[in-house]
Amino acid sequence: MCNGRQKKKIKFMKLANFFENYPKIKTLNVVLTDLNGVFRGKKIPAAQLSKVEKGNFRMPISVLNLDIWGNDIERSKWVFATGDADGKCLWTNRKPLIVNWNKTKSAIIPVSMHLENKSPFLGDPRHLLLQLENKLTDKKLKPIVGIELEFYLIKIKSKNYFAESNMYSISEVDKNFELFDQISKVCEENNIKIESTISESGPGQFEIVLLHNDSLVTIAENVIFLKYIIRSLSLKFGYNACFMSKPFGDLPGSGLHVHYSILNEKNENIFDNGTSEGGKNLKYAIGGLIETMPEVTLILAPHLNSYRRIVSETHAPNIISWGYENRTVALRVPGGENKSKRIEHRVAGSDVNPYLLLASIILGVGKGIDEKIVPPKPEEGNAYNSENESLPASWQASINEFKRGKFINNTFPQELIEMYLDCKNQECQKLTSNVTDSEVNAYLNTV
Repeated sequence: MCNGRQKKKIKFMKLANFFENYPKIKTLNVVLTDLNGVFRGKKIPAAQLSKVEKGNFRMPISVLNLDIWGNDIERSKWVFATGDADGKCLWTNRKPLIVNWNKTKSAIIPVSMHLENKSPFLGDPRHLLLQLENKLTDKKLKPIVGIELEFYLIKIKSKNYFAESNMYSISEVDKNFELFDQISKVCEENNIKIESTISESGPGQFEIVLLHNDSLVTIAENVIFLKYIIRSLSLKFGYNACFMSKPFGDLPGSGLHVHYSILNEKNENIFDNGTSEGGKNLKYAIGGLIETMPEVTLILAPHLNSYRRIVSETHAPNIISWGYENRTVALRVPGGENKSKRIEHRVAGSDVNPYLLLASIILGVGKGIDEKIVPPKPEEGNAYNSENESLPASWQASINEFKRGKFINNTFPQELIEMYLDCKNQECQKLTSNVTDSEVNAYLNTV
């Protein structure tokens, strides 16, 4: 289930043969991507490469289920109740990322979690996305996915940021030409195709657009690797690359927008019917995404800070809506050629786990098309004034929607649901129990 599609897409290689071209690499980072989209793994000497290649590399299954601070989930069955058992960490067959910008060269080898019999451990979100990709292939359908990733560059040890916004300014990109040039070179070496780089509406905020790809797993991996590359290289230039949804209260948040369409076996876009409005499948897909959006908001907005971004009048949608060429809606249908008809999903922040994000979109679209769900009328003008349903307004409300959601429980693996809820409940309890200075200043002498 988990490697068939990928072996068709990626020429099989042996790790040992690959590293023969990099004799100076003495250290390897073997990594999983946890439920928060964070790399977790071990640093090993290159001499132990055969352990990875032979499928004998192991880590605790609970590594996938750490909270954002890297702590075990209290009372999780994946820790003490199961003896904190190891799983087999099998190489994904993705080409290792060569980290050649530090004094000591190293490499990152991505792996995924499996049980002792090498069957996929379904708490690893990569397996779910690969399964969905395989199902589309079986139906002779091909997803076309493009990604827009926004982030801030913040000077290290500085609490200040640029005084003015300068959206789409070439000069803002040129100021950091060497950094973006290095990012582009490293991405090109690792087959991560960048379509464009622009300055965004926030001062010091930028957006990198990835060229569309027809492999769901590859595009999710590309996002994870791109964030690592941006963060690592930015440090060399004196910046922290920030992927928080809303790092500054008075500045725009950072989103991760997904452009999505589907081609049939004749390479025809199933959303296109030759008109600017698009066909029935486009409408049904939107209907499915709208119906499932409350349940998947915890995936689209996974952290406390995420909910500071999705508020009115901010270009970050808080109303469950759709429309043509309208950036105030949650689901935008861009203009352009009819044969390129697609949905732009605008809700998620740049803090999202891309495996879970893409899985929620694919499943929502599939539900809409299979059940022929008709969406409400498209919004014209300012969708923030719409009377449509709002997204869950808080982290706890999203946790509750996710927990009781029929769609979630019918489509996501139970292991993944349990681990994700355990993680988010622990994080929510810790962060929302803190009393902030703002609260004390507001209420100490007033109530």
